[in-house]
Amino acid sequence: MTALDPSSPPLIIPRPEHAISRKKIDRNALKIMYRLKDHGFLAYLVGGAVRDLLLGRQPADFDIATDATPQQIKRLFRNSRIIGRRFRLAHIFFTDRITGIQQIIEVATFRKEFTLTEGNQELAAAKPTIVNNIYGTPAEDVQRRDFTINALFYALDGFSVIDYLDGLADLRDGIVRVIGDPYERLVEDPVRILRAMEFVCRLGFSLEEKTRAAMLFCAPRLAEVPASRMREELRGLYSKGTTSAMLELATQLNLLNFWLPEPVQTTWAEAKKLLEAIEGTFPLEGDDQLLETLVTTSFILPELINRCHLTPPAPLHEVAETCEQLLQPLAGNLQLPRFQRHRVKELIVGFFRLCSGDKRTKRLQKRADFHLSLFFFSQVSDLHRQELGNIAEFWHKQVRRWPPQKKYPGLELAALFQHLKR
Repeated sequence: MTALDPSSPPLIIPRPEHAISRKKIDRNALKIMYRLKDHGFLAYLVGGAVRDLLLGRQPADFDIATDATPQQIKRLFRNSRIIGRRFRLAHIFFTDRITGIQQIIEVATFRKEFTLTEGNQELAAAKPTIVNNIYGTPAEDVQRRDFTINALFYALDGFSVIDYLDGLADLRDGIVRVIGDPYERLVEDPVRILRAMEFVCRLGFSLEEKTRAAMLFCAPRLAEVPASRMREELRGLYSKGTTSAMLELATQLNLLNFWLPEPVQTTWAEAKKLLEAIEGTFPLEGDDQLLETLVTTSFILPELINRCHLTPPAPLHEVAETCEQLLQPLAGNLQLPRFQRHRVKELIVGFFRLCSGDKRTKRLQKRADFHLSLFFFSQVSDLHRQELGNIAEFWHKQVRRWPPQKKYPGLELAALFQHLKR
């Protein structure tokens, strides 16, 4: 898609012609928008919230864009805090009086591209954060966003949807399209490759041809993304329930080797089955650390089984050493903290205890994350019935006697070995 022509007026879709109702918008987001509007500022609902509402989905977040600066926002909202070095924006905090759950709504100021000239080169070099904090108009701000389907605004004036870049057409046609030159935008931020894949998998959309070609060309740039940033992005993706589908799409596009280290690439089909089981069992919102533990375990467990075998399983010290070897490249790629690596290792050692035929139920139940080890054992025993069938039968009889566990929401012990009934 070509650059935005500032003289071209946006497409305004009036209330009768779109499906967004204020009843579906978070009341705290509406409070913010109305207060900004009452003080003479523009305030638009932006990004994924508008996209999801138009698709009849419930948004996970409600982000707002305005022409008020972060300092002006802070003066209007005592419950706000200015954050960010690269992008200065405001977080406004709300706490539910009944549940005590805290909610954060992000409010950003409209920005425009920084134009580098001879006169401001020294300024940009001395203060690199200024490049991302040049404030602009809605028409300029929309050009900085990632995909056309995320570049739609919802305004309180007339309760209309504002479309500068034919995002509604792409939303209707089910197309994921990068705004601007896709090669430049993906080089600028390679993480957009993962986000494009997520939208394809989560929304059932297809990639626009030039966007697809640019993703293939720019995929090696994923290796340049700082590990801390990659971990942050992937933790967000895990909660969308698309990781298993993204593995398959990345394999089809030959992008997997730029995303995950070699041991995961060779056993991606087995890892995908485990991820599908996780996405169908555990809640995908709430406990990011637990999801990261489960996903990381799924990535390395298939290759670990190949190296340590199931029957007879390798000694537990050898399992732990092999686990550490497989975790090292993931830890480097994703900056996994030490506590997370330790938890994954202990979970997998517990899994191999079960594979060895250890039936000391009371002692095993005292181990941390034993139920998670049992979950993975149930999934693997479904794939390896000949080797693990008898042990799985034993644990099937045991879990049927146990009361429901409360530590891991969504995990029903009595349903773990349903495959034995088939």
